[in-house]
Amino acid sequence: MSTAATMRVLNVLRHWVSKHSQDFEQDQRLKCLTIEFLEDIIYSPNLLPAEHKAASQLLKLITKEETESSRVDLDKLLALPQSPCKESIETLSALEIAEQMTYVDHQIFISIRSEEFLGQAWMKTDKATRAPHIILMTKRFNEVSQLVVSEIIRRSNMTARIHAIEKWAAVADISRCLHNFNGVLQVCAAFTNSSVFRLKKTWEKVSKTTKQTIEKLQTIVSSDGRFRNLRDALHRCDPPCIPYLGMYLTDLSFIEEGTPNFTEDGLLNFSKMRMIAHVIREIRHFQQTPYKIELIGKATDYLLDPSLLLDDDELYQMSLEIEPRTSRLSASTIQTLPSSSQNR
Repeated sequence: MSTAATMRVLNVLRHWVSKHSQDFEQDQRLKCLTIEFLEDIIYSPNLLPAEHKAASQLLKLITKEETESSRVDLDKLLALPQSPCKESIETLSALEIAEQMTYVDHQIFISIRSEEFLGQAWMKTDKATRAPHIILMTKRFNEVSQLVVSEIIRRSNMTARIHAIEKWAAVADISRCLHNFNGVLQVCAAFTNSSVFRLKKTWEKVSKTTKQTIEKLQTIVSSDGRFRNLRDALHRCDPPCIPYLGMYLTDLSFIEEGTPNFTEDGLLNFSKMRMIAHVIREIRHFQQTPYKIELIGKATDYLLDPSLLLDDDELYQMSLEIEPRTSRLSASTIQTLPSSSQNR
């Protein structure tokens, strides 16, 4: 191989290893062949010192020990607590909850492989095998939202409900500061859940500051204009960051359904492939940088405890018990209605 060709190949490899390291982590044969190739270059007497150095740097990059964050066992992390959690929204701080939400979300997020985003795999009948981590991310989103709703509704005392709303609003705001926009939307989705949203008397007592915070957060994650505000926030922030995955899945679905794979001439539609690659590249950008957050078992046990989740029917029934429906005709209105004798 000529010197010029060697450097071109090494530059391509450098880009591949640095931008798509998952390919080598998941394919041991590819990794071994690449290591053998780099070692051949390093020990070749016919190449320049600069090429030996470039190959050595690449070899270190591809064989380096995985960081602590990337070695987390998801099955172990997400294992259900063996006994009901003793912690509650009152005993844990908003910071502890927000950080552990971010920790768990990030571990799932960085586990999503690029190929899971292809061909709307997350919507297919075999989605559990083709897009397991996207499905897991969606499942966790729904579970956290359900937890927030459950923690608010299960408190029959109005003061306790108000404190729960204000605590979760603080959790969402800290999540925003941590650039965990997925976490922000998890909580905001709970606030707009019908069982919580209908509690007018409770919301009237929530502090003005908390209401303003919630309104600000809901504006950021609003779906208006194809999540225009959220996209602006993502483009302004530096990683680490956890975007709302549903936004990108919507983008990919729009591309897949609106653009054919082949042109009228029967050629591969590279324009479509570039659009898909652009979306995946943006997701990969946010997957690269880890959070410096330590695992706190008591907080993650609380967030993962299934016994704290109430189903939708039960939640709505409890919501009605807390604040019964008000008749369109209030008691005072009924008293002012003319009696049947007066109408005779």
